Amino acid sequence: MSYTISVKESLCKKNSNICCKKAELYGFLLFSGVFNRNTISFKSENEFIIKRYEDIFRHLHFTDFKKTERRTKKISYIIQIDPEFTSSLISKIGDVNVGPPLRIDYSAFEDDCCSQAFLRGVFLGGGFICSPEKSYHLEIRTGHQMLADDLIRFGQEYDIHFKSVMRKGIRVLYLKSSDSIRDFLAYIGASSSVFDFINAEFEKNLKNNVNRAVNCENANIEKSIAAAQKQIKTIKKLKNKNYMNVSPELIALAETRLANPDANLEELGKKLSPPLSKSGVAHRMKKLTELIRKR
Repeated sequence: MSYTISVKESLCKKNSNICCKKAELYGFLLFSGVFNRNTISFKSENEFIIKRYEDIFRHLHFTDFKKTERRTKKISYIIQIDPEFTSSLISKIGDVNVGPPLRIDYSAFEDDCCSQAFLRGVFLGGGFICSPEKSYHLEIRTGHQMLADDLIRFGQEYDIHFKSVMRKGIRVLYLKSSDSIRDFLAYIGASSSVFDFINAEFEKNLKNNVNRAVNCENANIEKSIAAAQKQIKTIKKLKNKNYMNVSPELIALAETRLANPDANLEELGKKLSPPLSKSGVAHRMKKLTELIRKR
């Protein structure tokens, strides 16, 4: 099952009052199939979507629709309303203007809650969403340009800021950030999907932090190895001259370094007798380097 289908199936289980059912149906019809005074029809491969809008029709006391099945590679379910009954359905939604051109008629919203239901219907009709584990991407498609502009303005009223692009004559409105998609899903009532995005973002941040820590540790190790090789090269030059004019404590450190080429400064300090702090080891190493520079 795709993530889009999972989200839509969850949304189709939501209950709502009668004014919200009208608004949701209106949003769905605007962004799926054909919606005008002469023809109203839509189809879906998801039976749960067809059943939801059959149920809404019945709640609106509208039964003049036909349901058929089309069998190709997959089963498609088609709902059609005969031309003689389209005006009846439109009047039950709220006698909205159905164009042309197709636009959002705000008279369809009886209360504030209807806006949420309307956007839920829009997403069920023309929406797509990627799994947050793959990428952050939600989009809504329509072939009606002015309707797309209306939806952008509608979303802005609720702090949902769609961006837009054309693909093969189809207008695609999209959201690309985790925050914006979470806000949209929360607004239309897809609460379980909101948590999917929260969890995915947490896991991605955790992985990024671990990767940064590992990269930093690897960089420190490489830096320590390079420094140790440079120290050994310096010490060998002093040793070739039998540590001439080198103090006993510096000779002890030099021999300890030659015997432990992979040890860091803190580890070298612990091997000395008496033990020496990391800063103390670094100070003596600096003295060894200065000795070879003077020769």
